[in-house]
Amino acid sequence: MIVTPTALRRLASAALATVVFATAAPCWAITLDQVFVLLESEVPDDTIIKKIQKDASKFNLGPKEIMELKRRGASAKLIQFIISTASASAAKPTDGAAKPPEKKPERELSEAEKAAEEARLKEESLRILEEQKKREEAGRRMFAGKVLAAGQNYANNGEFVKAIQTFTKFVEEGVDGVAFAPDSAEAYSAKYGIANALARAGLIQSAADTLLDVVRAGSDKLFFTQAFMQLRDLRKLIIYRPPELEELTKLTVTAFDQAFQDSYYYLVGEALNDFGVKDQSRPYLEKVTGKSKEYPRAQYLIGLMSIPDNPEEKLGGAQVKEASEAFQKAVLAAEVQTEGRPVVDLAYLALARLAYDIQQFDAAIYYYKKISKSSPKLATAFYESGWTYFLKGDVSRALGTFHALHSPYFAHQFYPELWVLEATAYVNLCHADKAEAAMKMFEEKVFVLGPPLRDFLKRSRKPEEFYNNFLAAVSNPKGGAGLPRALQSPVLSNVEFYNLHQTVRQIDKEEKVLRENLAALGPVGQELLQKLGQRRTERVSEAGVVIQQTLRQTQKELDLYFDKLQQLRLDLDEIRTQEIEDEQAGRAKELADSVQKEGAIAIAGSDSMSWPFEGEFWKDEIGAYRSFLRTKCKQENKLGQYRPKFLQLAGAR
Repeated sequence: MIVTPTALRRLASAALATVVFATAAPCWAITLDQVFVLLESEVPDDTIIKKIQKDASKFNLGPKEIMELKRRGASAKLIQFIISTASASAAKPTDGAAKPPEKKPERELSEAEKAAEEARLKEESLRILEEQKKREEAGRRMFAGKVLAAGQNYANNGEFVKAIQTFTKFVEEGVDGVAFAPDSAEAYSAKYGIANALARAGLIQSAADTLLDVVRAGSDKLFFTQAFMQLRDLRKLIIYRPPELEELTKLTVTAFDQAFQDSYYYLVGEALNDFGVKDQSRPYLEKVTGKSKEYPRAQYLIGLMSIPDNPEEKLGGAQVKEASEAFQKAVLAAEVQTEGRPVVDLAYLALARLAYDIQQFDAAIYYYKKISKSSPKLATAFYESGWTYFLKGDVSRALGTFHALHSPYFAHQFYPELWVLEATAYVNLCHADKAEAAMKMFEEKVFVLGPPLRDFLKRSRKPEEFYNNFLAAVSNPKGGAGLPRALQSPVLSNVEFYNLHQTVRQIDKEEKVLRENLAALGPVGQELLQKLGQRRTERVSEAGVVIQQTLRQTQKELDLYFDKLQQLRLDLDEIRTQEIEDEQAGRAKELADSVQKEGAIAIAGSDSMSWPFEGEFWKDEIGAYRSFLRTKCKQENKLGQYRPKFLQLAGAR
C-alpha cells in the first residue's frame, strides 16, 4: 500500500517516540522542550501522555507555556493532562495509604545537554523517515517492475493492445492510486513499452514519434539504445524526417561502443542532409569509421556533397578529386558487405557521371560497365553509356547500345530522348533514311504523349489531387485519369516518390489496425490515429509535389526534344541536298559500294565472331551489340552542342 506524506510522518513520529522512550535515561523525566519536539514530529497525544506517566514527569505551566503548547498543536486533552501533573504532585496521601517510595531527585539538564538531546532526537527522526521512504519506494519499484515486465511480455508476443492497456493503466493509476509524474522513470519506461509494442506489431509509423521521444530523453536513460536502434531500422522502411531529429545533435554518445556511435553519427548526418544543411551533416558522416556497416553510404553521401547542386556549375579539380575519392571508398567498403551491392552500383554510376562531366569518356564507360546486370540502374547505365560512346567516336558501340535499349528487358523504362539520340547519330553519319525513321518513331511514340500529359496537368491543381489522380491512372490506365503508361514511368522510377508512396501505404495499413482496436485502446488509440492522419496528409502532399514536378519536367523535356528534332530536320535537309548532288554527279553508286552491311550485330569474345540480329534478344548478349554502320559523309561532320538531359551529376542521387 502507498503511504501518504502525512502518514509517513506519523509512522516516523511513532518510531521516534519509541526511540525517545527507549533511550531516555530512566532517572530523567521528560522535559517540556522534549514535548515540543514530539509535537513537531506529530507523535500522537496519547503516546506523549503515556511517556509522561511512565516517567512521572511533573510540569508547572504558566500562561506562557500553555500558549506555546497550543501554538505547537497540542490538543486540549494533552494540555489538561500536563497541567494535572502539577496538582497531582501537590496532593497529600491519605492516612491509610502506603507512602510511595521516595524517588531520587532528578538532575536538571544543562542547556548544552538539552540542545544535544534535541538535536539527537531530530536526527533520529530524519533517519527513520528516510528509511521508511526507502522501504516504500522499494515496494513501489518492485510493483512497478512487475507491471512493466508484464507489459513487455505482451509486446514481445505481439499483443500490442494488451501491452498498451497495461502501460497506460500503470501510468495513470500508479501504485495504490498515486499516479506517476510524466517525467518519472516509471512513465519513461511505460512510454518505451508502448513504442516497443507498436513497433513489434508492425505499426512502425505509429511507433516512430514515441521512439524519438524516448531517444530525446537522454543517452543516460535505460532504453536509449533500444529505442535508437528501432528508430534507425524504421527509417529504412518509411519516410520519417520530423524536424525534431535535429535535436539528436545535442546528445553525447561517446560512452557507447564504436559500432553504436557509427550508427548514431550516420543517422544524424543523413537526417541533416535530408534537411539540406550539408555543412552540419558532413562532420557527422565523417565520424563514421571504416568498419561500420554505414560507412559505404556515409562516403557516398560525402561524395555527393562535394558536387555542386547546380548542374550548370563547372566542377573544380579539388571537387572532382574529393568526390572521386569518396565514391571509390564507398565501392571498396560496400563490395565486402553482403548487402552492399546497391551502394556499389550507385557509387559506380556517380563515378561514371563524374568522369563524363570532365570529358574522361573512357573512364566513364569503364564505370558504367561496372554496374551489375541485376541492378535497377542497369538501363540508366546503358542509356547514358550509349551517348558517351558516341561522343568518344565509337559509333558502333553507341548504336549497338541504343539497339539493346529497345529490348524487352528495358520495356518498363521510358527514355523519350532515345529516338532523338539515335536520330542525332544517324544525321552525323549522313544516313538520312535511318535518321528519318528515328524521327518518325519519336513522333509516333513520344510526341503524341504531349496532349494527354497537358490534359492531366490541367485537371490536377493541389498536391493531393496529383497524388490521387496519378494512382487512379496507374490502377486503371483506360479510365478517366488518362495518363499513358509511358508517362507514368518517370514518376514510378522516382525513388523519392516510391518511398513516399510506401509510407502512405504503411500509414493506411496502421490506420486500419488501430480502428479495429479503437475501443480497447481508448484515448491512446485516438491520439495515434490523429497523428497518423497528420502524417498521411504530409506524405500525400509531398508525393503530390514530386509527381507534379516530375511530370512538368517531362513536359519541358518533350518540348525540348521536339525543338531538337526540328534542328535535326534542317541538318537532314542538307544531307538530302548533298545526296541529290552526289546522285547527279554520278557518285551515288560509289558511295553505296563502300558501305558495308548495315544493322546491329552481336559480337562475342574479343575479336571477330559476329552474326546478324534475328529479332530476338538474349540476356547474356545485352551490352554486346554493335553496329557496323559507316559514315556516308564526304567530310567530317562535327557534332553539335546538344547535351542530353541525363548528363547531370545530380541524377546520381
